[in-house]
Amino acid sequence: MSIALSGVWTLVAALVTIELGRRLNRWLPWLERGNIPPAVSAGLVLSLLLAALRAGGWLDLRFATAPRDALLLVFFASLGFGAHLGRLVSAGKGTFVVVAGITAVILAQNAAGIALASAFGRPEPLGLFMGSIAFTGGHGTAVAWADAEAGRALAGALEIGIGSATLGLVLGGLVAGPVAVWLATHRVADIRGATVFARGEAAGPPREPPFSSDRWLPCLLWIALCVAVGPPLRDWAGGLGFKIPTFLAVLLAGVAITNLADAARRPLDTEVTDLVGTVALRIFLAIAMLSLDWAALVGDLAMLFAAAAAQVTVTVAVAVGIVYLGFGRDRDAAAATGGFIGFSLGAMPVGLAVMRRLNARFGETPRALLAITLAASLYTDTANALVIAAILRWLGA
Repeated sequence: MSIALSGVWTLVAALVTIELGRRLNRWLPWLERGNIPPAVSAGLVLSLLLAALRAGGWLDLRFATAPRDALLLVFFASLGFGAHLGRLVSAGKGTFVVVAGITAVILAQNAAGIALASAFGRPEPLGLFMGSIAFTGGHGTAVAWADAEAGRALAGALEIGIGSATLGLVLGGLVAGPVAVWLATHRVADIRGATVFARGEAAGPPREPPFSSDRWLPCLLWIALCVAVGPPLRDWAGGLGFKIPTFLAVLLAGVAITNLADAARRPLDTEVTDLVGTVALRIFLAIAMLSLDWAALVGDLAMLFAAAAAQVTVTVAVAVGIVYLGFGRDRDAAAATGGFIGFSLGAMPVGLAVMRRLNARFGETPRALLAITLAASLYTDTANALVIAAILRWLGA
């Protein structure tokens, strides 16, 4: 029996999946400690169940793609609004060390992924889905690129990207902590306490309550504008010879709008846009997980695990060689290294969780926390998207 769900029922299924994931994470605390999103934990279980039902010929459940595609664009618009270039420039040396590390790890992960894909006889562009698309980018980026023109031309790109991103979440939590602890206890040149400092930020104008429509409506206007401008911007770039996916055009529109607003000293309300983007991402991930066809991945498990091992190696090498040494081999350096590995393999919550555990054991590291938070939130997604687009163009994909 085959059933195709409408867009509304697809949203209902996604929201039920998230609620089941929240309950599953409470039932299995290690999922919560590992910062596994509820949409991923329950989506993984349900997608495997649906794959078994499909393979047995009992039920073939298909989900609408229109809600997923719209939520994807909303999410990337919110990411663009977070790229305040002025803040990045004024953040100090530590942040630029992390920026250099992010640039290096994006290039290294993609080089390793391409090499693994070639070694297993698969198209080189598929290696990007075992590279920074999945590891530095995560589940949302993996689905976004799999749905782009280059990704649709690659068999199994979605499943390989999602599988790699899931492994990255697990490995980020498993690897980052031990590496940082070893550095803090064996290699730190200065283990004296760090001085806690406060960032002097303007209080800004008084705001309406968080759920006031007066705050939400302007933010929804800016998000809708980015989504509307994205396709014409994509077509304009295509006319100049630069083939970029729609979501990247939407992200760049968000970057331009937020920095113009900063320059005019009328910053956007990113507290609201971040919340809208988070909701969009959670529902988007649930739909993406439910839509997975795991049967397409069975033959690629060896390649997937080999790629994960390679990514752990290159990510740790970049973290130690650039972030740890660049920070000066002190306690902040060890904490920054742990946070860097956590978000470069898994996700930002994984990196921050690792740093919190290190702070509880060795003391506060405000310099590392500030650098990791700013660089990862303001630079990573935009740089990753631009590098991936450039590599796909270089590969002729």
